Amino acid sequence: MSALQAVVTLLLCGQLLAVETGSEATVDDSCPEPPKIENGYVEYLVRYQCKPYYTLRTCGDGVYTFNSKKQWINKNIGQKLPECEAAHTE
Repeated sequence: MSALQAVVTLLLCGQLLAVETGSEATVDDSCPEPPKIENGYVEYLVRYQCKPYYTLRTCGDGVYTFNSKKQWINKNIGQKLPECEAAHTE
């Protein structure tokens, strides 16, 4: 199962918004930009999670940030996406 079939949790508008992806995650444009703070910046994050009965397989933590080059990057594994694999049942 590819990472694009994972459930993506977007941290927007101060709450968790779960979006099931088919080919691309879409962001609701009605969500206002967060307020600016002095000497700080806003970090946009997504966290990949898997559907029930699947386990996230990654060397990272599943959290990706949007960088200035307009790329989603994981601090541990770069642009490589996690995968959801079937959970082993015994």
